Amino acid sequence: MSEKILTAEEINQKFKASGDSVSLINGIIDGTQMTDETLDEKRDCVNRNVGHLKIQVGKDYYTNDTESRTAPSDKTSIEAAITAGENYLNS
Repeated sequence: MSEKILTAEEINQKFKASGDSVSLINGIIDGTQMTDETLDEKRDCVNRNVGHLKIQVGKDYYTNDTESRTAPSDKTSIEAAITAGENYLNS
């Protein structure tokens, strides 16, 4: 089954949500987010957000060149957060 064709606005919302996941993953790792939660809660949150990002990078709108695609630097930060989150979970 093929994916629904998204509008530029919908694609931008997907990238915004991905950016929120990037910020949360990086914040947990650097100690500025979820400071009062347990290590297990932090790890669970990182795991969920890494999973979300992995789903997003597999979508057509992420991999195909379109006018509505965000800047490559956004993609770089998403991919870096996946790597950082996986390293955090494996440490």
